[in-house]
Amino acid sequence: MGWSVHLKKGDFRGKEALVAAKGKERFKLAGIEVDLDRALAGGEKLMIDGKEVGRVHDKPAWSHRLNKSLAIVRLDPELTVIGTRLEVAGEDGTCTATVVKFPVYDTEKTRTHQ
Repeated sequence: MGWSVHLKKGDFRGKEALVAAKGKERFKLAGIEVDLDRALAGGEKLMIDGKEVGRVHDKPAWSHRLNKSLAIVRLDPELTVIGTRLEVAGEDGTCTATVVKFPVYDTEKTRTHQ
């Protein structure tokens, strides 16, 4: 979740450890859009060519604003490239998903507040 920590904003507890660990991660967090008309349950396996490459976190969501199923996932670092296609395997069957820019938000502001 490097997007949430600004290493150039001065000193803070743990900064030295974060700088030393950069590039050595065993997994990374990423956002995915799931090709499904509802939220996932959480905990589903993420697969590529039959090999498990990650897991869905336990709080996926259906975005009413974006009309999309979204989730935060743990992936092998090399698979966090935006556009990577994944298979999602859970108790209810399988579907596909795509790694997207994270955090996910509505850049077009398609819904107005009244």
